[in-house]
Amino acid sequence: MGAPMYIRDGEYRAPPALLRQLLDVGETRASIARMHGVEEHRVAYRCRRLGIGKPNGRAPNAQALAMALAHTDIPIARIAAAYGCKPSTIAKAAARHGLPTDERGREALRESRS
Repeated sequence: MGAPMYIRDGEYRAPPALLRQLLDVGETRASIARMHGVEEHRVAYRCRRLGIGKPNGRAPNAQALAMALAHTDIPIARIAAAYGCKPSTIAKAAARHGLPTDERGREALRESRS
């Protein structure tokens, strides 16, 4: 295997648009690092320098969260990205409101909404 892509002058320099796109679809910094063959801290440093990828949103209210979780084809990471927060924030909010995050529970939630 050759040198990792996007390394120039010993620094990880993935294009900002590419990083934004990957983070928007729910990729984590660790998964981006694996894709590009670099350490996670290099991706984190690049994102921090560019001012991207730091979620600062809030979890939705119980009704909106229930509606989002009822769509079993949408991963929690994608729901979190849509609200500008971390997946753990969605999971904690779901637990606080008594909503399921597992596949079977989300399926039952969808059935109850029909």
